[in-house]
Amino acid sequence: MMTSSWSDDFAKNCFDLKDKVAVITGGNGTLGAAYAQAFALHGAKVVVTARSKETLEETVRTVAEIGGECTAITGDVTDVEAQQNIVDQVHGMYGRIDILVNNAGMAFRAPAEDMPVEKFTQVLNVNVTGTLVPCQVFGKYFMKQGRGKIVNTSSVRGFCGHPDGYIAYSASKAAVDSLTKQMSTEWSIKGVKQGFSINVNAIAPTLIKSPLTQEICEDPARIAPFLARLPMGRVAETHDMIGLVMFLSSSASDFINGQIIYVDGGCTAG
Repeated sequence: MMTSSWSDDFAKNCFDLKDKVAVITGGNGTLGAAYAQAFALHGAKVVVTARSKETLEETVRTVAEIGGECTAITGDVTDVEAQQNIVDQVHGMYGRIDILVNNAGMAFRAPAEDMPVEKFTQVLNVNVTGTLVPCQVFGKYFMKQGRGKIVNTSSVRGFCGHPDGYIAYSASKAAVDSLTKQMSTEWSIKGVKQGFSINVNAIAPTLIKSPLTQEICEDPARIAPFLARLPMGRVAETHDMIGLVMFLSSSASDFINGQIIYVDGGCTAG
């Protein structure tokens, strides 16, 4: 028999994202645009952000073509005032925000012994501070609202190294992992006392085929070390990321918190 808390209605609708409001940072990239379309196809209202509105126009256009609702708002992920402005605008438009997907990020590859300190610092600023600031600003909003979902973007590089100059990127993603765990722990305990619920999790992919990774994917020498550590024999495609992001944004994941979930073709399994 089911427990007394069982609900047929919840079971039928736990993956439903219709009319949810989702904000995606880095909405101008290949993955950000794919997330925007996926949310829209599931009936969510989507807001994409980046530093330049011009770079977001293609995402807005593609979402409109499938009949979805998508708005572009500019804002630097490392700027508290800019992120607060986004929250204020989205709340003004819809009266609620349900989901934050922290997708903005950057990479700079160089051998560990030659990594320029200024580039190392830049990568950490964009990937770590650029995750922390939106989490802080949206997290405070979710506390007042009573609930919210945050999906951060990590990587298998935060768990294991790689021989292709990933010292800055790996360090930044390891920091995102710890940030995700720390915020979920603090906010879960605080939420029990203050009556709110915020889920903070991270998706950690392996190499994803995209225009940004084309030079690696098409170079037999550079792709070989990746494929050697991918039991499924291929790198990730954009569509491989969609299911987990949708899941972590839905009610189906209400009891999942502080997790770094790998979408890596078995890379971290052995």
